[in-house]
Amino acid sequence: MPTQYLRRGSPTPLTITNFHPLAMDEPGDSSANKGGQKVYPSRFWILGVFSFLAWFQCVQWSIWGPISESVDAAFEGWGSGTVAMMANWGTITFASCVAPMCWLMSTKGLRVGVVTCAVLVACATVARILPFMADSDKFFTVMCHIAAILNGIAGTLIMSAPPMIAAEWFPPKERTTATAVSQVLNQLGTAGSYLAPLLVQSPNAGVTKDQIKSDIKTLLYIYAAVGVTLLIAILVYFPTKPPTPPSVTSSVQRLNFKSSLKKLMRNRNVLLTTIAYSVCIAIPATWLSVLNYSLNDLGIDQDNAMWVGLTAVLVQGVTGLLVGRMTDLVYGHVKASLLFFMIISLACFYWFYLLTMGTIPVTKGQIFCSVVIGLASNFANAPLFFELAVERAYPCPEVIVAGLLTGLMNFIGLIFLFVFLIPDIGYKWVTYVLLSSGSLSIIPVLLVQEDYSRSNIDRNVDSPIPEQVAAKEKQSPHQLAVI
Repeated sequence: MPTQYLRRGSPTPLTITNFHPLAMDEPGDSSANKGGQKVYPSRFWILGVFSFLAWFQCVQWSIWGPISESVDAAFEGWGSGTVAMMANWGTITFASCVAPMCWLMSTKGLRVGVVTCAVLVACATVARILPFMADSDKFFTVMCHIAAILNGIAGTLIMSAPPMIAAEWFPPKERTTATAVSQVLNQLGTAGSYLAPLLVQSPNAGVTKDQIKSDIKTLLYIYAAVGVTLLIAILVYFPTKPPTPPSVTSSVQRLNFKSSLKKLMRNRNVLLTTIAYSVCIAIPATWLSVLNYSLNDLGIDQDNAMWVGLTAVLVQGVTGLLVGRMTDLVYGHVKASLLFFMIISLACFYWFYLLTMGTIPVTKGQIFCSVVIGLASNFANAPLFFELAVERAYPCPEVIVAGLLTGLMNFIGLIFLFVFLIPDIGYKWVTYVLLSSGSLSIIPVLLVQEDYSRSNIDRNVDSPIPEQVAAKEKQSPHQLAVI
C-alpha cells in the first residue's frame, strides 16, 4: 500500500501513487498544472533579497579581521583578542539562540523570521555609529560588542533558513541550487569585509590615528545606510510562501518543533551528518575571519592577506554554485561528492601545514593556492551536507534540520576562536586543527546511509532508488507524515 502524507489545510491524505510530480510547470511558468503545483517568478526576488541579507550579515560578522591592524592603531584596547571576540559573539549567540529562533520561523513562518533577522542586522549597524557622537573609544568598543551580539542572533536564521526557502518556493530540480545561492552569498560576505582595506588605511608611515579613525567612521556609516535600506525592502515584500506550492512535498505538513527534535535525536544518519558537517566546515569557515594572523606568520601583510582571503571567498562562491547545480541535475550522488571534495580540501590543508612548519620553502604562490583551493573545496561540501541531512530527516522542517547542523558547527567555531584568547599561543596550532578536522570528518560520512525519500516523492514515483522506498513502505504501509 502506498505511503500517505497529510496536505496543509486539508484533512484528506495525499497518496503518492495518485499524484505525478513530473507534471510540474517549467521554471518561469506561473500557470498551475494538473497536480496543483505552481512556480512563481517572485521566488527569485525572495531568494535574491534573502541572499543579500545573508551576504550583509556575514560582512558585519567578519568586519574587523581584515582591518585588524588599523582598528588596533585607531582605538585603545583593541588587538587580536578583541577582534577574535567580536567574531566569537556570533558563535556564542548562535549556540544560545538557534533553538528559539528556529522555533520562531517553524511556527510563525518565513516572513516573521526574516523580518526579525533584518531588524537585528539594521540595529547592529546603527549601534556602531552612535559612539561617534560622543567620541569615546571605550563607548565605541562596548557598542561594537553589542552590535556583534545582535548580528550574531540574526545569523541563527540566516544560516538555517536556506533549505526552508528552497522547499517553500522552488521546484525539486532547483532546490539544492537555491540553497547553495544563499549559502554562497553568505560566505561572500567575508569577501565584502576583505574589501574594507580599500577604504580604511593601514597604519603605515605618514598615516595618523585620526585619519584611520575617520576611515572607519565612514565605513560604518555606509553599513548603517545599507542595513536600514535592506530592512525597508524586506518589509515591503517578503511573503512566507507562495499561494500554491511548487512541489508535492512543499504541500506536506511538517512535524511540529517538539516532535522534530525527538525524531532528529533518534536518527543515527542525521546525527552522523551533523557531526561530519560541523567538524568539516566549522574550523575553515571560522579561520577565514582571522586568516590574516596565520598569513602574517608567513610574511604576508594585511593588504596581501586581503587578496588571498578575497580570492578564496570568490572561488568558494563559484564552486558552491556549481556543486549545488550539479547536485540538482545529477541526482543521487551526494555522499560520493562529499568524499571527493573533503579529500581535496584535506590535501590542500596538508600542503599549507608543510609551508607553516617550514618543511617546504614558503612562496606566495604556494600560500595562495593551498589556502584558496583548500577553502573552496571545503565550502563546496556545505550545500551537499544540507541536502543529505534534509533528505534523511524528512518530514522534519528544513529550518530545524539546518539549525541542528549550524548550531553544532558554531559551537565548534566558538571553541576555535576562544583559543585565540590564550596569551602567547601563536598561530601554528591552527594548521594542526585544520588537518584534524579534515581527517576526522571523513569517518562519519563513510558511515552515513544515503536516502532520498523527499526527492523520490517529488521527482518521480518510480524513483532511481526504488528499493529504499519499497523497504520503507513494507515496514510502515499506512505511515502518515504528520503527528
